[in-house]
Formats: sequence, C-alpha cells, structure tokens
Amino acid sequence: MIDTLLSVFRISLKAIMANKMRAALTSLGIVIGVAAVITMLAVGSGTQQSMNERFARFGTNILYLRQPWDLDETISSPEDVTMDDVRAIRRVEDVVSAAPYISSGFSVKYGYTSTSIDVLATDTDIFKTYDWEIASGRTFNEHEVDTYAQVAVLGDTVAKTIFNDLDPIGKTVIFNEIPFTVVGVMKKSGQGGWGFDMDEGTLIPYTTGKVKMDTGWKSTSRRALDQVIIRVKDINTIEETKEAITNTVRNTHKIHPLAKDDFQLDDMASWIEQAKAASKTMGILLGVIGAVSLLVGGIGVMNIMLVSVTERTREIGIRMAIGATSADIRLQFLAEAVTLSCFGGLIGVALGVGIALFVANHAENIPAQLSIASIFISFGFSAATGIFFGFYPAYKASKLTPIDALRYE
Repeated sequence: MIDTLLSVFRISLKAIMANKMRAALTSLGIVIGVAAVITMLAVGSGTQQSMNERFARFGTNILYLRQPWDLDETISSPEDVTMDDVRAIRRVEDVVSAAPYISSGFSVKYGYTSTSIDVLATDTDIFKTYDWEIASGRTFNEHEVDTYAQVAVLGDTVAKTIFNDLDPIGKTVIFNEIPFTVVGVMKKSGQGGWGFDMDEGTLIPYTTGKVKMDTGWKSTSRRALDQVIIRVKDINTIEETKEAITNTVRNTHKIHPLAKDDFQLDDMASWIEQAKAASKTMGILLGVIGAVSLLVGGIGVMNIMLVSVTERTREIGIRMAIGATSADIRLQFLAEAVTLSCFGGLIGVALGVGIALFVANHAENIPAQLSIASIFISFGFSAATGIFFGFYPAYKASKLTPIDALRYE
C-alpha cells in the first residue's frame, strides 16, 4: 500500500513538473488564501488579547458616570455631571471612591524640551480608584486641591521624555504658559480610563484645571465634568450599587420619577462583553474572507485539473489498456490535486507566518499574535481544498472508457 502511494506521488510530481508555470499559477490562489487566513487569524487573536489586557487593567469593579453622547431628544434641559454628583456618590454604600475626570491635550515644556501630552484634572480619589503606584515623590493632597495649587504628577513616559535622566521632583514645567511644580512621578501602569493613558499623561488638581488653564476646559461650563470614575467594593453586588448610584444622581439632578435619566452609568463588565462580541464578529469576518480566498484557489485547482484530464485523455486510455483500474486513475488525479494544494499550502504558511511576524514586530497599532493552531488549520484547509476540488476531475477521468480515451484527438 505504501509503495503504491509513493508511486502515485512520484507520478503526480512528474506530471506537475512537466508544467511548472501552470502549476505555480494554479497554486498561487492556495498560497494567497492560506497566507490570508494565517495573517487574519494572527491579527484577530492579537487584537482580542490586546483588548482583554486593556480592559483587565481597568478592572471590572469600575463604573463610569457621564452625560450620554446620544442624549434623548425628549430631555429638554439635561444637567451637567458635576462635583455635586461626586460628593453624593461618595456617600453611597459600597462605593470605595468617586473621582472627577476632565481630560484634554496640552503642550508641556521644560527648558528647551517640549511635547504634547494628555492632562487629567482630578482629585485625590483617583489614587484610590486605580491601582497606581508612585515611583518617586508623592501625589497631590486634598489641601492642594482645595487651594488650586499648581502641582503635577507625571506619568512614567512623560517624565522620561521631558527630563531624561534628571530627577523631576521639585522642577517646574510649563503647561500652556502656566507653571506647575512636579511633586511626583508614577510607575509604569498604562491605566486611566477612556482616552487616557497614565504613562503618557499627567495629573493635576481638577480645581486648578477648571479655573487657571487658558484653553481646553475654559470654553466649557466651570461646573461640568467629563465623567466620574467610580470604584465599587464588591463586584458581586455591582448591579445593586449601580441602582443605588442611579437613584442618588437622579435625586441630585432633581429628575421626575417618570422622566428618563439625563446621564449614563456604564460598568466595565458590560463593555468587556460588548468588546468580546465585537471581537468574535471580527474573527468570523476574517475567517470568511480567508475561506473565500481558499475557495477561489480551490476553483483554480479544479479548473486546471479539468484541463489536465482533457489534455491527457489518451494517456488515461493507455494506462487503462495496460491494466490500470478506474480507482487507480481517480487516485492519480486526486493525488495531483492534493499535491498542488499542499505545495501551495506550505508556501502560503511560510508567507503568512512571515507577514504575521512582520506585523507583530513593526506595526505598533496592529497587534498580531501567531498561533500554531492557525498554521495547522490553514494547512489542513489547503489539503482539504485539494481533495474537495480535485475529486470531480479525478472522478471524470476515472469514468473514461479505454476505447473512447484512445480514440480521443
């Protein structure tokens, strides 16, 4: 049996090598399809892992209170989210902390070095909300918040960019022409909520940000906050806590019992589920694109094999005349189709792995994670493509009669 299979494989290779250019062009569809599947699965897997890591850093016990982006038109005069809401939320049972959150981009300068950064205006509760750690210096305190102090806590990347090897503590930096004294530098963490990365950002007291900064926040209401970041004590009772916070804010905003909320309260758990659903949908879409690529390649294989059967009709007749059975003919042409597909699959695997590794190492905004499973799955599909699309040409060849085949011109 093994000798028979090896013999069939040698004959298949000989037939393929007799038409190298045609074989290469036939395999090209399989190469592209397999490479596309591996690359897309790597990007999809990398994106999902990146999202999971990002959400995991935020914590599932974090809530976000803000005014809705798509506010209901029936709400005629919605209230801003303000510090009154923050103070009321802090009195809710199971609330560990509630921090005001106002974020905007500013230019920061020290000496001859300047760069653009995100500045988060908040208060001391932000340090209870996120598990941030101080690398050097200290955080600002409640007295500095109350007195509109011009102090700043820098993120790890910001401190390195501006000061290089200098100790930032006690130095004065300029935010849009306003001097701030650096009192602390955070350890590398990457946390900070929507649109804010602590490593790339800077913290200042919210009172200072709302009153003294010339741009960014001054154009908005002095009372309004972008959002409130809330940390709850027990994740198992988060729904009850959300309901209590909702009732508290409705009372603060003096909303009629029958009226709709003029605010939105989100939790990370719901965002994680939405992200997983979106990631799953993207994975399915990428898989469909890869499957279509393989389908096109498979059609190319079947087309060439049908042409090959037509061209080699007399050869088929001669083989049958000297004793080859229909099963032998079917096996021979099926082996050729599978060999073509497998060669294309191997080249596609090499190309796909190369593209995925290049993306992972050089494309910062496109995460990619290569998996052994995706390689085997892609190569398996290439072999299956050869079997599926090669069967009909092989079956057609096996149904020829020796007399008709020998008489074919």
